[in-house]
Amino acid sequence: MARVLLIAYEGREKDTGRVFDKVEEEEPYAVILGEDSLIPGLAEALEEMKEGEEREIELPPEKAFGERKKELIAIIPEKEFRKRGIVPVPGLVIEADGRPGRVLSVSGGRVQVDFNHELAGKTVIYRVKVLAELKDVEEIAEALFRRYMRTKLDGVVFKDGILEVVYQPKDTKDKNMQKLLYVATLLKTLPDIKEVRITERYIRKEAKENPE
Repeated sequence: MARVLLIAYEGREKDTGRVFDKVEEEEPYAVILGEDSLIPGLAEALEEMKEGEEREIELPPEKAFGERKKELIAIIPEKEFRKRGIVPVPGLVIEADGRPGRVLSVSGGRVQVDFNHELAGKTVIYRVKVLAELKDVEEIAEALFRRYMRTKLDGVVFKDGILEVVYQPKDTKDKNMQKLLYVATLLKTLPDIKEVRITERYIRKEAKENPE
């Protein structure tokens, strides 16, 4: 079974000190080593770390978000943006063919778009702490549920290969895709789970009595 860690971390640019990502200890992130798409340097460091350990690591571009590539800077006719009701201006973040990009310049009916990651070519520094290594199926199920569904479970029971989880939806947004990803991750990570049952729990809110 892959190692599952609860981590807190802060990532910042070395040159500017700008913090670009942060996870607090109060709301830790569940990471599956070898399965998650972590940047290479962070994944390597976590493989070596133990519960309770904290490190600060400096990562060059090749160990972080990669080098900047000229071929990922494209020229797109401005009329293509107008067709979609978009007014391109420098700094605007757009999506084309499923790829996020940032507008660099607009001139002569042509738009220059950079599809490199915003941190490509930069050295970054991470301070990361391993808060816990999870080995119990129910603990892992709960931690991953928070990661995918952004809410807590009301109950979780694992018995005879069947994992049953119960939660109370916090809003009416459709989260079927997150549920599917959650279940797929559980089945891939925990071979002892043969079946996953998810129950949504709704509670009637009693009307407040008007004071006489």
